Amino acid sequence: MTLAELASGGGTLLAPTAYLIPVKRPVPQAVAQVQTPAAPQPKLDAQSLLALFKEKNFTLDDVRSGERAVPRIVLAGLPRDLGAMDSVDDRKQVFVNTMLPLVLLVNEEIERDRARLVALRDSVKGHAAPVPAAPPADDAARATLAKADGVKAGAIVPAALIVSPAKAVTSGSEVKPALAPEGSTAPDAQAAVPPQAGAALSPLDQVWLARLAGRYGMDPTRKIDMDALLRRVDAVPVSMALAQAAEESGWGTSRFALHGNALFGQLTWSEEEKEGITPRNRHPGDTSRFRKFEDLLECVRVYMQNLNTHDAYAQFRATRASLRKQGKPLDTMLLLTTLDRYSELGPVYVKSLKSLIRSNSLRDFDQAVLHDEPEQVVVQVKRAS
Repeated sequence: MTLAELASGGGTLLAPTAYLIPVKRPVPQAVAQVQTPAAPQPKLDAQSLLALFKEKNFTLDDVRSGERAVPRIVLAGLPRDLGAMDSVDDRKQVFVNTMLPLVLLVNEEIERDRARLVALRDSVKGHAAPVPAAPPADDAARATLAKADGVKAGAIVPAALIVSPAKAVTSGSEVKPALAPEGSTAPDAQAAVPPQAGAALSPLDQVWLARLAGRYGMDPTRKIDMDALLRRVDAVPVSMALAQAAEESGWGTSRFALHGNALFGQLTWSEEEKEGITPRNRHPGDTSRFRKFEDLLECVRVYMQNLNTHDAYAQFRATRASLRKQGKPLDTMLLLTTLDRYSELGPVYVKSLKSLIRSNSLRDFDQAVLHDEPEQVVVQVKRAS
């Protein structure tokens, strides 16, 4: 088995299933973790979920105040009777209690990869050419950085065995609409990377790095620009994810959310019936449908992957990288201004998200952390028929 075959998924290193959640925050350099899925709970309706959250001491007030960490409760889907709850506050509570652990879990996965990537980049800096200084954090510089970040999203290709931490330099091109079909192309950010002295990474690190680059829409057959990759391998603010999920799904009560675990308005152009749900008011000639997901965790993963790879969100990634460089926390309100292409409503959509975040105090959850408890509670819910 060659490294290229392993990198393209032909080997025996398999990705974890949806419910195999790391027990503790793993050491970034760890290659594999022993993971044990939790036994699914009996199917629950919305009121029973409220009781479960109370039993687990999962109260949003305690999370907001920082007094309690978020338990690792993984819901496969939203309960079918969520929209029938009499109390709007209860509906919102079930939704946030459901989504908050999932958003934190996916961010934890990303941060673990990011920590290992930073360690690899730092380990090769002494062997490769010096990394050019980052541009100043002004609008023009961020725009240039955004153009340099756009590449083809989602393709996994064979691994290259030479890596470079040098920044990519490329010319930009027009950003495509936010909800373009999967597999849409974007400018190749690595085409103009100058030759560098390749660092000797271990074969295992080479395979891991190549797979990571492929997952994040970069071409590992060329020298892997780890600084450019780091602009993609990064977390999404919790309040942003919660707000977009609430806005796009009606706080989890939409037909797409209940029948397809579709919370973020992601579209598919696949002709397979199982891949999507057709909107009732679709325009003539429009073949797009709302993408369906096996479970909510997969939906959150794909949402963050979309923000971290699609060329329409290059400005989001550039602004986030600028905040990181300045040592500042991720500012949800600032980052939201870069998502005007996420919806056809453009700036109106961004304004609506900001209002939703303020009125529901969602930024309180940006500092929430997961509990380090070894148990993961996998909850099956009574689904819509």
